[in-house]
Amino acid sequence: MRSRAILAFFVAGSFALAAGVMPGCSCDHNAGRNGDGGNGDAGIPTIGSITIDPSDVTLDLIQGQPPPTQAFTVTYHPSSGDMDVTGQSTFSLTDLTMGAMNLNLFTATTDHGGTTQLIASFQDPTGQMQTALATIHIRVHGTFQGPDCMGGGCGTFPPDNAPQCTQTNITPQIYYPNDGVLLPPNMEVVAVHYTPFPGGPPAVPIQEFEIDFENANTDVRVVTKCSTELLDTASPTPGHTGGCEYKLDPTVWDFIAKSNKGGDAVKITVRATTDGMCATPSMNSVNIAFAEQDLNGGIYYWKSTISSSGTGGQIWAKEFGNSIPEEQITGNGQLNGTCYGCHSLSRDGKYMTVNQDDDDSDDEYSDVSASLVDVKAKKTTGSTFTAGFQSFLNDDSLFLASNGHPTGTSNVFFLFDGTTAAAATPASIPVGPAMSRPTQPDWSADGKMVYFVLPTKVGTWSNAFNQTLNDDDHVFGGSIYSMTYDPAAKTFGMPTPVIMSSGDNNYYPGLSPDGAFLVYNHVPMQPVGTPVTTWSPDCSGTSPQVVCPNDSFSNTKARVWLLSTKPGAMPVDAENLNGSPAASPVDVSNSWPRWSPFIQAYKGDKLLWVTFSSTRDYGLRVRNHKTGMFQCYPADSLEQAAAQHGTKFDANCQQPQIWMAAINLSHLEFNSTDPSFVAFWLPFQADVNAMGQPNHNHTAQWTQTVVDQPPPDMGNCIPSGGMCTPGGTPCCAGGCFGGTCGIP
Repeated sequence: MRSRAILAFFVAGSFALAAGVMPGCSCDHNAGRNGDGGNGDAGIPTIGSITIDPSDVTLDLIQGQPPPTQAFTVTYHPSSGDMDVTGQSTFSLTDLTMGAMNLNLFTATTDHGGTTQLIASFQDPTGQMQTALATIHIRVHGTFQGPDCMGGGCGTFPPDNAPQCTQTNITPQIYYPNDGVLLPPNMEVVAVHYTPFPGGPPAVPIQEFEIDFENANTDVRVVTKCSTELLDTASPTPGHTGGCEYKLDPTVWDFIAKSNKGGDAVKITVRATTDGMCATPSMNSVNIAFAEQDLNGGIYYWKSTISSSGTGGQIWAKEFGNSIPEEQITGNGQLNGTCYGCHSLSRDGKYMTVNQDDDDSDDEYSDVSASLVDVKAKKTTGSTFTAGFQSFLNDDSLFLASNGHPTGTSNVFFLFDGTTAAAATPASIPVGPAMSRPTQPDWSADGKMVYFVLPTKVGTWSNAFNQTLNDDDHVFGGSIYSMTYDPAAKTFGMPTPVIMSSGDNNYYPGLSPDGAFLVYNHVPMQPVGTPVTTWSPDCSGTSPQVVCPNDSFSNTKARVWLLSTKPGAMPVDAENLNGSPAASPVDVSNSWPRWSPFIQAYKGDKLLWVTFSSTRDYGLRVRNHKTGMFQCYPADSLEQAAAQHGTKFDANCQQPQIWMAAINLSHLEFNSTDPSFVAFWLPFQADVNAMGQPNHNHTAQWTQTVVDQPPPDMGNCIPSGGMCTPGGTPCCAGGCFGGTCGIP
């Protein structure tokens, strides 16, 4: 037998080699756990190990057909000869969603494919546990019907080798998703926007479309029509775009996304047919990829709207990755105000500070109040602090607040109780030189650091009541600083510069959950230019619909920048996220960036997500950059005291929306390349045109959970590195080994 021949070779030819592999000489009794089915170097099994056969197998899952199966054999390799120990072995999968084992027989699931590891375990005669790995790949094939094809409304689409249609103006073009995007596998939906005939309607109408999703492991096709033309919602009177939209339903999403978690990109192509026999492919294709792990956490964002009484705004919450609709937090119950806006969340989502205004269309900061809110109860627990910027300590016991109006000494942060908003001890913390205005604090997840902004100037003007105001809503020339916090002594350290302004503006800093990375907004130094109305060079005065250069407030030139907090790291312009290169930027107001709460793994690197608001186009549904459009709400000027209640959005208003992009933290740490991925539109903003007016969405803040909603899909799994028990709560990735979730 094979093992005897190997042993004879060891004895006759190489004692040194034998000493490295014979039982009793090897330090590794689990040599089979090397991903090759249990084989050692050159495919030769290590004596005393087990192998699993097949060690690498690819199965085909075809929609509508029984799931594929595969039997595995386990062989033990003692010095005396190979033994079949399949019946004495146990089997487990690192991804329980991929299928199930019945003894040694694997049966795939029917809703998605992908790749998983099969772990075979066998206790050898010496009592040692031997393990071996096999890899199972499941390719998916399927053809689905779009919602307008249900009930037999669509026929069989022409095959790949069909001739191209003779019509010259039916070539589709894809506008969304954007090429190169990375998506969370539990997002559950994405829309494909495309124009069916860019050259104008053809003489022979298009009969059907096929949207293809393809890579080496995926062949999924969706046959659909364009029965409802896509509308552009970025104006009070939505117009026809000449485009079509197909939204992946959860079944199709799972079949594609869960089959490609952490895998190769999937190419999307749209084909059109006029007669069911010819087919013309789209002039472009886009590639999308899926992260390895589900994204968990809750998003609270400000949706500014128009009501019958004026300009309003509410805070809405959405748990990521489930089908539960977003929930309105303010504007109902005891929180019955008309315009809630800027807000800050505790990390557990239990408390929120929120600024409230009246329902007029001005930008008067003097009529803004602030309150602390119990999120689950939806009631105010305290309102002893002024409007401004706040951040919570990690245990909810305190929150830090900027001196928003200001009152009293300007160069201080105030400290308040995190559950009652009562003044804490100390009540104020001096920060920076006299007359400076520290603002926009962000408290680290471990509670030991605070990052904040020290501007060179804040906006100053006189309001309708002849009061001179200088709030921290409009800051200029911002530098970012950090200071330590000692939770035991409850003392703050001296400010340390992180990013110093040289005429540019750096603001809205946010720390990653591990405190190792900073995200912030950057606006380059800009000339004042010629305003349309009186405007002083130092950015004081009034000027409707004109952005004060370098202003932090609703600046069209805002871009998201990133920084590793390790010494000597250099700031990085997140060009992929920003949607344009730094050398030729496009002004889409990428503002208010914030990290998601949990760091993930992706292809051996660390991954984290960033949300931000932006006025970029969302495919063909929100088109913000038609001729004459501008960003108009929140107001672009420092003060519009004369604005009337109930003023409608201008017909040329751009419509900010919430976007998200992944950041490769490993690339950011070493500044090896642009660490950002292309951004995508968050689909829970489905109601983009309510009450005849477009919704403008801003300032998405993350918490670890939405406190009064159930966990998201796959939210009941244990993340990698967490403690686990075999047969208990499943691991989010891999399996339970030695009481810890992970992949061996």
